[in-house]
Amino acid sequence: MRRRVFSSALLGAAALILGGCAAPQVSQSPEAPDTLVMAGRLSLVSGQPDAQKALYGGFRLVLKGAASGEFEVFSPLGQMMAKAAWSPGQASLDDGRQTQRYGSFDDMTRAALGVALPQAALQDWVRGRPAAGLPSTALEDGGFSQLGWRVRPTWRDGALALVEAQRQTGEPTELRMVIESTTAQPAAVASQTSR
Repeated sequence: MRRRVFSSALLGAAALILGGCAAPQVSQSPEAPDTLVMAGRLSLVSGQPDAQKALYGGFRLVLKGAASGEFEVFSPLGQMMAKAAWSPGQASLDDGRQTQRYGSFDDMTRAALGVALPQAALQDWVRGRPAAGLPSTALEDGGFSQLGWRVRPTWRDGALALVEAQRQTGEPTELRMVIESTTAQPAAVASQTSR
């Protein structure tokens, strides 16, 4: 029931979001060292054609190191519709009415979206590369295959502009993230600026 409420709220905004509304702006507040902050638009469609679930929205993603992060989904008017946060051994999802806690990122995405997104890989996929330490196969189109997903990053002017990931096994799922702004603060830069 909670997943349906969350999905229904996001589906209600889908038509307006696809109309070209602005994505949330990346805040200028200082982030932790080795942090990547991205903002843009996303779509996630999963399930068989006769029973598909879809999520559309503006997003703000903050990746802190290799295992922690925050993900916010916004309405076309910039109101936060949901906020997810995770760190090793825990994850939470706040839909504006209540906060649900989970044992992992995978458990949280499975409960909220009906499909477990691979957190270990997501930390690298949004950087346009396969996750280190996990088997992957390079593809002819410049993408790669990893953890049962086909991932295709698109670069423009040296910056990652689009990430498309399509699940190759199990429940059909397609994730598309249009990246409109990115800021990064590697650990080495953070330590130099703090002196």
